[in-house]
Amino acid sequence: MLYTELAKKIQYTNVRADATYEEIKLHCEQAAEYGFHAVMLQPCWVSLARKILNGSGVRIATAICYPMGGETTAMKVAMVKQVIRLGVDEFDFQPNIGFLRSGMIREFVRELEAIVRAAGKRPVKCMSEFGFLNEQEKINCITLAEQAGVQYIKNSSGIGPGGSAATPEDILFIKKHLTGRAKIKASGQIKSYQQVVALFAAGADLIGSSAGPAIIQGSETVSVSY
Repeated sequence: MLYTELAKKIQYTNVRADATYEEIKLHCEQAAEYGFHAVMLQPCWVSLARKILNGSGVRIATAICYPMGGETTAMKVAMVKQVIRLGVDEFDFQPNIGFLRSGMIREFVRELEAIVRAAGKRPVKCMSEFGFLNEQEKINCITLAEQAGVQYIKNSSGIGPGGSAATPEDILFIKKHLTGRAKIKASGQIKSYQQVVALFAAGADLIGSSAGPAIIQGSETVSVSY
């Protein structure tokens, strides 16, 4: 894969709580330089990213309600509407894993559906948090999110005890349980070109990583076909 094609499948991420204005500015400038699919930032930086990346072709993405996901559905919907007003193109969100593990399937699904409705036509990505889930819970999280209209299923947020590192096995597991309506975003400790190759080969459609430039640089020095 040419590095320009690879870049368009990477969401370049900086969601650190201590990230500064200058770091986010540089992050956005790098995203434009490399031609990444999107920047993934905390909601407070969406407006800044919009100014910097206007006309660049790089999408603005944010993540809400993570890594806990215990906000009420009304709170999550309000956050979705707010980041849309700020100019976000798409967003990832943390579903209520506690509901899922409690067998509160109706409540879990209602929340998913409410968020999809609030997003309108903007892509929604659900963080499954595989680090918390047993096999059946993983299947439920994947299938229920797809049925609710979520466009991308993630293996995890990549943050905290539930945010397990992305593996080809996880991506294959997600792909096995999708009908084809939803796509897959891999996230969590993705730092090298070789990892990205393996994740795409397993079925990932997008990659979320804070190591975007290093991955691209690796693609120029390592020859791997898939």
